[in-house]
Amino acid sequence: MKNRVNISYFFAIAFCVFGAAATLHKICSKVCAIRYISYTFDPQLSANICADIEKQVALLECDGTYQTSVIMQDLLRIFPDIERIDIRSLPYNMAEITIEAPDPVVQINDSHVLTQNRAIISSDFYACYVLEHLPKIQVSSVISKAVSKEVMAAIQHSIKVRLFDHFMVIMQDEQEWYLQDKKDPSFTICCNASCLPIGAIREACDQLKETVKKNNATKIAWIADVRFDHQIVLSRYKGGRNGKGI
Repeated sequence: MKNRVNISYFFAIAFCVFGAAATLHKICSKVCAIRYISYTFDPQLSANICADIEKQVALLECDGTYQTSVIMQDLLRIFPDIERIDIRSLPYNMAEITIEAPDPVVQINDSHVLTQNRAIISSDFYACYVLEHLPKIQVSSVISKAVSKEVMAAIQHSIKVRLFDHFMVIMQDEQEWYLQDKKDPSFTICCNASCLPIGAIREACDQLKETVKKNNATKIAWIADVRFDHQIVLSRYKGGRNGKGI
């Protein structure tokens, strides 16, 4: 009989303990629940993207609270171009969401941006002041979602040696780049990622340009193809002046 009473007491006490624990957990959940969200946005992000992120988070509110794990998963799914998302819990039922954007490298066709991760994303992702200071590339073919490591390295090196200061860059594809001289638009250099017109190649092209001028051939558009080993092929450029027809 005593054993039955002891067992009954044990289950009663256990039930009370579990009930108290459940009640305490419920109270703690309510006390610690995230009810208010603040934001720290990367200044490179456009105002529209920031507004879209805030609207999306607002949709995730449930009974006046937010679940940080749900917010994280949803933002990464809907905004895959974000570089990093950090959610930090703060006192008084608050949480701070920090959003970082990948650094942009060049603008493509005024509609897309190449990022440091070699990804190509919409230019709407970035603020106008960011786009205004980016070098620009024109692409004739269909814009892909990413570029190869070789092309990325060539673009970064072009920025380093300031090629964009002197040439308008048009990419037909990865193996066919056209660099039109900004001061002398009738002279264009054809190259690719592995033979950028720098150093000795650039000097040789400049000499060819001066030779063309001395022969009074400036009214004709010329192209210097530097994609061959130890030689430059100079020919009339049927694409015409000012980059038309490339």
